[in-house]
Amino acid sequence: MKRLVLICMLTLIALPLWADYGLSNVVTKQINRSSQAAEPIKMPVQEVVPKQTAKPSVSYTKTVYYPYTIHTSSWQDPSAAKQQVEKIAPKLEKVFITKIDLGAPGIWYRVDYGAFPAIKEAVARLRELVAEKVIEQGAFVGSAVPFAIEVGMYDSLEKTEKVVRELKQNDISTYVLKEDNTIYRLLCGAYPDAKSASPAYNDLKALGFNPKIMKR
Repeated sequence: MKRLVLICMLTLIALPLWADYGLSNVVTKQINRSSQAAEPIKMPVQEVVPKQTAKPSVSYTKTVYYPYTIHTSSWQDPSAAKQQVEKIAPKLEKVFITKIDLGAPGIWYRVDYGAFPAIKEAVARLRELVAEKVIEQGAFVGSAVPFAIEVGMYDSLEKTEKVVRELKQNDISTYVLKEDNTIYRLLCGAYPDAKSASPAYNDLKALGFNPKIMKR
């Protein structure tokens, strides 16, 4: 009887041990399975597109400057200056309004014409226009106004005129100087210095342009 009890006790002790042994085998096998090297994931090959080289900016070598302009009239009212331009423009090219800061007198709107390299040429042209009664007797050349606000440079007249129309819709007067066979400078005003050009310069900045005050 005692032997039977002893055999039963030994059997009960052995059962958990066998269970642990079997479980450990299962776990070990699972670990071994998961530790196998995973098959590499194939990523789609992306074609590398080379960056396009930026087109070189329009450039030229300036050889002639135009510091003289004929001042046909001056107005404090911009609408009056605009009416004067509309009156003269059919007879003359390069008629434009210069919005200028004169200091104590304030901001004025000059109706100007032309860009000349020498005062002698400007005066000669002035006399012709007065004699033809295209402009009035009060017009004058005055001192040099070598600076202008450069809106941009373009390689075709078509591109230039597109910007001219855009600015005209915003009541900004411009004129074009052809510097080379394919170089067109779009300019605003004629100024003795940079300070006097600041009001018109700020107008262009407000419209999103990147103007420069340059010699004409």
